[in-house]
Amino acid sequence: MSDLLIRNIKPHLERQIKARARKHGLSLSEEAQVLIQRGLAAPEPKTELGEWLFSLVDKRDRGDDLVFEVRDFPKPPDFE
Repeated sequence: MSDLLIRNIKPHLERQIKARARKHGLSLSEEAQVLIQRGLAAPEPKTELGEWLFSLVDKRDRGDDLVFEVRDFPKPPDFE
């Protein structure tokens, strides 16, 4: 059996893991193992973040090079 040392963990994250361990009746180490196993078991996302964000924009609202066109935008005032 090997050990794993996690350095510089944020205090709020450590508190959350400790609270989960108490809730589940596990040691801190056991709870961390459960969380790591769940994280590794989760499927990898099929798309990259940029592709996913791009997919959120409706096709009719996409412009060239992701320059979004604003329809019915009022013309700026002419001060001359």
